[in-house]
Amino acid sequence: MQTILITGGAGFIGSNFIPYFLENNSDCKVVNLDLLTYAGSLDNLSDVENHPNLIMQFLESIFMIIL
Repeated sequence: MQTILITGGAGFIGSNFIPYFLENNSDCKVVNLDLLTYAGSLDNLSDVENHPNLIMQFLESIFMIIL
C-alpha cells in the first residue's frame, strides 16, 4: 500500500483533494499534515475524518518541523 503526504489538507484545496483521492485510490493511505492556521478547518474534513486510510497529524508550530 502506497502512502502519500498532503500538507495543508484542512485548507480549501486540500480538503477537496483528500476526499476525491481517497474515493478513487482505495489502495493508498493519505497522511494529512496541517498547522490549522486561519486558512484551515477540521470541519472541512468532516466527511472523511473516520476514513481508515486517512491519518491526520496537526502541528502547533512550524518549528516542530525543523526539530
